[in-house]
Amino acid sequence: MTKSRCARCATHGDAMGASSRASARADRRRWALFALAFFSSSLVAGTVYGWPPLRRSLIGAHARSGASDALGEKRLAVHFTAGSWSVQGGRFIAGMSRDHFGTRFTCCACLAFVAAGAAAMAAAKPTDDAMLTFGMFAMGLGSGVQLCVQPVAALFPECASTVMSALSGAFQVSGLVFLALTAGDEREIGFYVFSAVAAALFALCYVMLPRGQSFLEVVPEDASTTSGRRAEAKSARAEGLANGHSREEQLRSAEYLGLVAWFTVVVCPLQFYISAIGYELETKGDTTGEYSSIFSVAYGAVAVFAAVGGRIADKIGQGACQGLATASVAISFAILCLPKSAGLGVQVFGMTAYSFGRLFVFAMYFSNVGRRFGFEHYGTLCGIGLLISAIWSLIQYPLLSWAVEKGPNGANALCCAMCCVTLPYAAWLARREAVERAELRLRRELANENH
Repeated sequence: MTKSRCARCATHGDAMGASSRASARADRRRWALFALAFFSSSLVAGTVYGWPPLRRSLIGAHARSGASDALGEKRLAVHFTAGSWSVQGGRFIAGMSRDHFGTRFTCCACLAFVAAGAAAMAAAKPTDDAMLTFGMFAMGLGSGVQLCVQPVAALFPECASTVMSALSGAFQVSGLVFLALTAGDEREIGFYVFSAVAAALFALCYVMLPRGQSFLEVVPEDASTTSGRRAEAKSARAEGLANGHSREEQLRSAEYLGLVAWFTVVVCPLQFYISAIGYELETKGDTTGEYSSIFSVAYGAVAVFAAVGGRIADKIGQGACQGLATASVAISFAILCLPKSAGLGVQVFGMTAYSFGRLFVFAMYFSNVGRRFGFEHYGTLCGIGLLISAIWSLIQYPLLSWAVEKGPNGANALCCAMCCVTLPYAAWLARREAVERAELRLRRELANENH
């Protein structure tokens, strides 16, 4: 009898030990996948938004070549517009591809374009418009990597918004890549090295990422742990239930239409700011490009606050955070409207406000879709909004032409007004969330009374 009891205890202990080891392997695997998602997004997701240092590098290289003419702002703006459009529009294709062909295939395809684009940027001369435009466009497709890896948040149902916001911060960090690649005027070497890094990242993603849509399929858990986490991930969407569950219901919902309208209107000023900031700083006295470099550093540095945005959204809601982000962008344009006599120092505050605003606009867009619509149709929902915003954002080019020909204040004021127009939407969403939270508290109180 004693031997039998001991045997059962030993068997139970072995089972507990095996379950514990499986759980530890699962935790290591999910953190490894998050690290890959963060690292890849930090390198390739938003590199084209580090445009100001590259712009200065191209102008300097052109001047050193002994050319008699100068590189015009409109000519340079074509390259950035191609890159910024591919970041937005490319994520629509990446989202559809992710939903149909899987995460691994789509990420690797995006990284192949990044490697080719970086090689083109290295080989191109400052006046090689076709090569530079192709290079910026191809590198912009790296944004699809971030879209595909963001659903790794499903492995962290206890802090999904924080994880998604952290990945938006990684997107912002990638804006420092051009600053590093153009340091010391070694653009050719820097971009060739970056092309090799993208190829290495291609191999890593091929080995580690899931074939399908869900990251749950590549986490080595036992059956009980897997079913528990799947259930937890599915139940994580406690918000936005009125938005429906099928793709058609969600696409037609008032919240989705409002989200896309807000994002589309705000993205155009966001894109215009980056294309014009170098030129505008020069008109205010930044002849050495020092403040353009400060902008790049500020743009990347605010990424350390990305996770904070997710936590704030958890506390006060998506609508309030989206409103704060939009107001921050509007403030940055108001500061750009200040006269040259105000000095360049005040522009550092404006650039910081812009960087925070941009970080949280994108973070809240992706977080909104994940939290209030779920991950089942995540790629399609995000991608359609990104495509629409990409088409609308093309007006950044005529805005820049207007700024060059007539002075930048008119364009800056218009961008400020565009941001302000969307604030009522943020207030509407915040009110909708408040009603949801009140109803949820009431249901919980009733459930507790019944027990």
